Amino acid sequence: MNSREGFSLLPSYHLGWDPNMMKKLLVPVDGSKNSDEAVKYACSIAEKFSSEMTLLCVIPPPIILGVEAGIIDYRPLEESGRKVLENSKKITDSLGVKTSTRLETGQVADTIVNVAKEEKSDLIVVGSRGLSGAKRFLLGSVSNSVSHHAPCPVLIVR
Repeated sequence: MNSREGFSLLPSYHLGWDPNMMKKLLVPVDGSKNSDEAVKYACSIAEKFSSEMTLLCVIPPPIILGVEAGIIDYRPLEESGRKVLENSKKITDSLGVKTSTRLETGQVADTIVNVAKEEKSDLIVVGSRGLSGAKRFLLGSVSNSVSHHAPCPVLIVR
């Protein structure tokens, strides 16, 4: 079954629900399976509400002991981030959803929250676990942190 099949949004009579609340979507991506599923769910929402959608890839600072931050070559990391965005954009393009992309460097969860504030996002759609390998009981550390600090609702997709 396609992950988008059977997906339904809250009915319009839901208390306090307003379809204009979904105009700006932020979708952090990292190339993981859960990230790709989040992109597909976000496309469903964007189609339904004619939302603007931004794909965001955050490159975390490398942790290298004994090396000064100024001498680290970020080009390979940036290229990897561009490829992640390109692959996620292929998904949105195949589903007919127009998106913009952003590549940022920083602490992943903090950067996602800051971009959501900056762009005045109405909803963040994020995968439950990414490629970090560090897993919490049910949520990845990034989605957990974003859900607690975001300026808007967060939809966590698994």
